[in-house]
Amino acid sequence: MLCVRSVKIRSRISKMYALLIFALVAGCRAANVNKHMRLLTELDNNIDPNLLPLRAPRRFLAITKAPAAATGHQAGTTVSLLCEAFGAPAPTIRWFKNNQPIYEYDQESNEIFDTNPTSLARVSSTLLVSRTAGRDEYTCVAVAGAKTERVHSVVYSTDGSTDLIPDRARLIPLAPQILVSYKVFMDLIGNNVVLPCHAKGHPRPQVTWINNRGMTVKSDPRMKVLRSGELVISPLLWSDMGEFTCHVSNTFGSQLTTTFVYPASVSRVNKVKQ
Repeated sequence: MLCVRSVKIRSRISKMYALLIFALVAGCRAANVNKHMRLLTELDNNIDPNLLPLRAPRRFLAITKAPAAATGHQAGTTVSLLCEAFGAPAPTIRWFKNNQPIYEYDQESNEIFDTNPTSLARVSSTLLVSRTAGRDEYTCVAVAGAKTERVHSVVYSTDGSTDLIPDRARLIPLAPQILVSYKVFMDLIGNNVVLPCHAKGHPRPQVTWINNRGMTVKSDPRMKVLRSGELVISPLLWSDMGEFTCHVSNTFGSQLTTTFVYPASVSRVNKVKQ
């Protein structure tokens, strides 16, 4: 009977995790994700953890949102290229222009941050294109562990000009825009984790993080906001489950984004397998 009960519980939990993973991939509203989380929590509180030899999701990677295949660019304007990826471990995104890595144009959208092998996340990255030399090919490269996925997007000039903006143009007042963030993030309780929130603006945007209880993280000694905008949580606790909000602002505007954090129970997760 114990074996049969264990199998039934594992089957039920597996289905719940499948629904959760689908919700994260599809970018469901936080309320829907919260619903699945509450159901998982109820199961956590009413069953013997020793009956649940669950495994963390196998390593995988998928680009869930890609920039348009081709976009016209008018001189004096900015084109936003959006790329999102979902994977385990938590993926990072790099941008390339004509097969060359982009550093000088938009460093904020290319910063690489450490991820734990047990993590899972949906990451969003935006590249701002303010100049084009007739026709340029941009590539979004998502990396999770040993897996790599890429998509291409062409930005072309609509008026035939080569819009080369001088360096002084970068000093023009600019309202902040968040370029890199997690939409959802899952990792083991007890791990030290990093939630990115990279923004661009002039003057440099001020970054403020609000925790899942609606309070600024300055009041929590486990949390620290880096100059790059990343939030470091050390260590991750079960009580951290919920939405964390990154708010960026400067004199000319503000923007915010949320990251849904799910701390996975150590007692129910085995080592991630290849």
